[in-house]
Amino acid sequence: MNSNEYLMKDLVNGSVWGPKSQVISSVTYDSREISQDDAFVCITGEHHNGHLYIEQAIKNGATTIIGTESDSLYTYSKAFPGVSFIHVEDSRLALAHVSSLLFGSPSESLYTIGVTGTNGKTTVSTFIHSLLNDLSCRTGCLGTAGIWDEERKTDFKQTVPTTPEAPDIHRVLDYFKQRDLKAAVIESTSIAIEQKRLAGIDFNVAVHTNLTPEHLEFHGTMEAYKEAKLKLFDQAKRAVVNLDDPVMSPDIIKRFDGSLMTYGTHESADFRADNIRTTIEGTSFTLIFDDLHYRVDAPVFGEYNISNLLAAIATCYQMGHSLHDILSVVWGITCPEGRYQLVDNEAPFQIVLDYAHTPDALATVLNTVKQVPHRRLIVMITGVGLRDPKKRPLMAEVAEGISDEIVVSVDQPGHANRQEVVNDVLKGFKAPNSPHIHSQLHREDAIHYAFDLAEPGDLVLLTGIGFGGYQIIGDERVPYSEMDVVDAYFDQDYRCRKTV
Repeated sequence: MNSNEYLMKDLVNGSVWGPKSQVISSVTYDSREISQDDAFVCITGEHHNGHLYIEQAIKNGATTIIGTESDSLYTYSKAFPGVSFIHVEDSRLALAHVSSLLFGSPSESLYTIGVTGTNGKTTVSTFIHSLLNDLSCRTGCLGTAGIWDEERKTDFKQTVPTTPEAPDIHRVLDYFKQRDLKAAVIESTSIAIEQKRLAGIDFNVAVHTNLTPEHLEFHGTMEAYKEAKLKLFDQAKRAVVNLDDPVMSPDIIKRFDGSLMTYGTHESADFRADNIRTTIEGTSFTLIFDDLHYRVDAPVFGEYNISNLLAAIATCYQMGHSLHDILSVVWGITCPEGRYQLVDNEAPFQIVLDYAHTPDALATVLNTVKQVPHRRLIVMITGVGLRDPKKRPLMAEVAEGISDEIVVSVDQPGHANRQEVVNDVLKGFKAPNSPHIHSQLHREDAIHYAFDLAEPGDLVLLTGIGFGGYQIIGDERVPYSEMDVVDAYFDQDYRCRKTV
């Protein structure tokens, strides 16, 4: 049997109509992406039923069809006797299983680290990736910041912003394996866990950052949201848990029966930070571990990033690296794009970019920038069209009273009405008609408006989903570059405006 020829029983445990073995080139859930000899998995979702696209998939070259509707599969098997039809109980679980099998179960050859939490996933993942590579453990990373091998950002197409679908995950893991990488860090969202994109991956370490309300438009309740994230720890050998988070850490500690280490400022944390001091160059703190004290200087900003750094340090320690070796490379740690990113250009005012698009993340970054010397604080906040509308006014509540000028705009509108999104945010202000509160329906315009308000000595904080390379407008992913928008403002026209 060739490496890409499979008995149907090897793929999934279900009823089979048609040929009992089949050559399979790849697997997908999108009938439009089918090529010759591919397997098509019928996913039934809120808006689409993959079983309705079986004939299109076959016309495009599919030789294997996997789905949950036995009557439909049986009927099609009579019309297409050369195609194998497999009935399963769970299409998404089958998609993950087949994806892993087709790529030779690459996760089994890698040390896998899953990072979950409402905020901090990207930063923690990037910190772990950076530290491990500096420790000579060649590591790749999948997440919001892109797909990275040990050296650079790759050109893999991401169909999902953070955690890819199962075929893409295993394709990337196979690429890591072929490059002889030793480890892979995977940002693990609650939706991806619930949709079983990560099923079948036995994580060596699962990392928890925090839990605050998010994605409730998908999960429905906070309990369902938390339970989705807890499932990651059911498929992990070791755990790293934020003891400062009272919402989810007790559940993990009670539920997890493997090796578990905690971090935070809590006096009981295994890795504890104390005497945290932020300067213009970064942050210094005392790391307390096993009753020993270590002075640490890191090129990161804010107490929340010290928490993220502790998570990364604890993870590397769980992997067997000595604390001495880990701390020796902290000074060179790489920070992710758009996470408290300082913009270095000709502006007479300071510009900081941050991905904060949830109320607690916004509160955290605002607390950090307050510690940086400045004249006035000008903040751009956004409402997210694709997310829970109840969060939008909370963004205003957080920003009001801290910022001198506030510009409200829209991120990832999808099919939402931009003005309605802005209005939702404005409802959170006690004084929405204040002359210091402004609104712009498009992110680009809001950024330029914030710059127009700025004067020498001011600090402009641009928050929201300005990274990832696109904005979702309607059903389309429209290319978007935050730095291009920033740079466009500081051209000759800008210099002329400011000197007139």
